[in-house]
Amino acid sequence: MEKRRGQNLLQGASILAASTIFVKLIGAVFRIPLGNILNGEAMGYYSTSYSIFSAIYAFATAGLPAAIAKMVAEQSVRGRYRDIRKLHRISVKLFFILGILGFLIMALFSGVFVQMASNPNAWLSVVAISPAIFFCCITSAYRGYYEGFRNMIPTAVSQAAEVVAKLIFGLGCSSAVLYIGNRQFSDTGIVFGKAAASAEEAAGIIAPYASAAAIFGITLSTAVGTLYLLIRDRREKGTITAEDLKYSPKAMRGRTLMVRLLKIAIPISLGSIVVNVAQLIDTVTIIGRLDYAFSKFPEAMNALFSPYISEEVIKNQGAANFIYGSYSGYALSIFNLVPAFTGIFGKSALPNITAAWEAKNRKLVRINGESVIRMTSLIAIPASFGIFFLAGPILTLLFPGKVSEVAVASSVLSWQGISLIFLGLTTPMFAILQGLGRVDLPPKFMLVGVIVKFAANFFLIGIPSINVNGAAAGTFSCYFIIVILCFAYLRKITGLPFSFVRLTLKPMIAGLLCGLSAKGVYLLLDSLTKSSIKTLIAIAAGGIVYVVFILLLRALSRDDLRMLPKGEKFIKVLEKYKLIG
Repeated sequence: MEKRRGQNLLQGASILAASTIFVKLIGAVFRIPLGNILNGEAMGYYSTSYSIFSAIYAFATAGLPAAIAKMVAEQSVRGRYRDIRKLHRISVKLFFILGILGFLIMALFSGVFVQMASNPNAWLSVVAISPAIFFCCITSAYRGYYEGFRNMIPTAVSQAAEVVAKLIFGLGCSSAVLYIGNRQFSDTGIVFGKAAASAEEAAGIIAPYASAAAIFGITLSTAVGTLYLLIRDRREKGTITAEDLKYSPKAMRGRTLMVRLLKIAIPISLGSIVVNVAQLIDTVTIIGRLDYAFSKFPEAMNALFSPYISEEVIKNQGAANFIYGSYSGYALSIFNLVPAFTGIFGKSALPNITAAWEAKNRKLVRINGESVIRMTSLIAIPASFGIFFLAGPILTLLFPGKVSEVAVASSVLSWQGISLIFLGLTTPMFAILQGLGRVDLPPKFMLVGVIVKFAANFFLIGIPSINVNGAAAGTFSCYFIIVILCFAYLRKITGLPFSFVRLTLKPMIAGLLCGLSAKGVYLLLDSLTKSSIKTLIAIAAGGIVYVVFILLLRALSRDDLRMLPKGEKFIKVLEKYKLIG
């Protein structure tokens, strides 16, 4: 029988990268106008509901897709395709049940969740997104199955379908609600059954409904992604051929497969849950600690934020939600782009590392592991320095009409930028450890990081001079500790000389020069023009400097390029000019 072949690590990553680029471009087309349509208050409700959704979704499924991918990869190497087919059926049924439970928990306890987040007006948004848990659970079962075969195309296409649907439904629904609300105010002064004395008061009444409409677009988009995967799976009949089954041993008992699945999934789930708890910590602590700071140090906090937040919002105790909305809706919309790209290496790494470790091929483990770390660093590091030096100009470019929100978000985004180096590495490093069979380590490392983040958030955000910037300090501390622990145990488990400094030093040098160059070009152009095009020119200049120094420092490896489509051609070109390590 001919051996089944999937995409190798970087080919799989390339497919997901192409999908992620498309998804993030369309996502930006969604998030940027949404940020310009909604204000900081509405974005606060939007972000609160989404973070609660992410935490419950992680609790419902979390490690199961990765566990399915790992088991499928293992059984595929052994030729046990009957086990894989049975595992697929079991996982779909399991995810169906978990999806229903997750939906009911989120919907029925929505009031409790928003009270815990100190943001009761986010209730409608929480209810609107709760059905998405069901659809995401079903989607996860199918994505994990295909990723185990190292076939990243179904995941990529379903992600693309989701983001297009989100763009259409999210912007359409939120725009419709805003139009109706503003029309009601101009015609009658009554907005959704409540009297509004001013346009600002009307905007406050509309905000929860506009947020819920936008978040409902996400629910509809997840339904579209699920529908695509169901149709594909029915058409392809699960990708397992009759010849695969002919040579496959008899399938294990369903109970045995379920036990194995849960043994792998539970530790991964704990790690994924803690990752989302880290995000939820911001939701729970930022608003509460800012409210504390406004009540304990009113003069200091008013002096800091009164230039950006109206007196009426501060008087109605809405300042903390506005600040949180500016941070989560504007700063994090930029910040979260980078982990989305670096996470694709983790998805592709898990089945490849698993297959190499199962085959006892230490050389391939080293090649795949180092490639993941190096390629992740090549993306995360320049983004980190770029955001650190140009946070304000980037936000102003993307959200020109949101002066107050940008002013609040710029400082915290700049400091958050430094965290990207470590946050970007976390998911791929976790995937490597899981592929090596140590699924117990990521949750332990994340628990340590989360405790540190909670402590930093709690103590720092309540200090007026630090305020919301304390969240950035907490994020950095959390992921810095995690990455150090990952490298230490990766060396211990494999006995291979994985080194953070060796694998990231050259990108660090090139990234720092990239950030400094971009800042220098921006300052030079700022004295000549006020046009926002100066930001784009500065980013382009920094990018050129980065590429030049990556080549001059010979930061690219032959092993990395060899796994890319037509990689040998790139190697020959770079060898000709002695630009490859």
